[in-house]
Amino acid sequence: PLLGDAQEAGPAASPAATDQLAMGEQIFGSVCIACHQPGGVGVEGIFPNLAGNPLITTEDPTYIITTVLNGRGGMPRFAGTYNDEQIAAIVTYVRGSWGNTGGPVTAEQVAKVRAETSLPQPTGAATPDGQVPRGKIPSTPDIATPAVGTPAA
Repeated sequence: PLLGDAQEAGPAASPAATDQLAMGEQIFGSVCIACHQPGGVGVEGIFPNLAGNPLITTEDPTYIITTVLNGRGGMPRFAGTYNDEQIAAIVTYVRGSWGNTGGPVTAEQVAKVRAETSLPQPTGAATPDGQVPRGKIPSTPDIATPAVGTPAA
């Protein structure tokens, strides 16, 4: 063998880090993949792209942790579904997959963000997509009233 072809050995992932990535990949593959798609490419205009998304890989992972815990837009809240270790695994997997270069996230970081950003649990019946209703819900248009710009019959 030629020594010129030798490569320096990088640090091996610890068993705990390997387990965390496996857990994150498993959860992503069974829950998140439906919206964010294989490869984290999302669906344009509906579900954000996670691959190459600078909001995912910032040095401070608070934004993505908060988003996974409390939802955003049409994304459901996972704070009541997953514990801190599981959220850390999901976030670590997303931050390090598909060319993303964000560092790992710990359960302690998730616990801190959870404590600082926790939303009240919804009361009453949940909405179909599991979101907490916010603001005034617009009334249903009266179908007997023509829309603006529609000629009256």
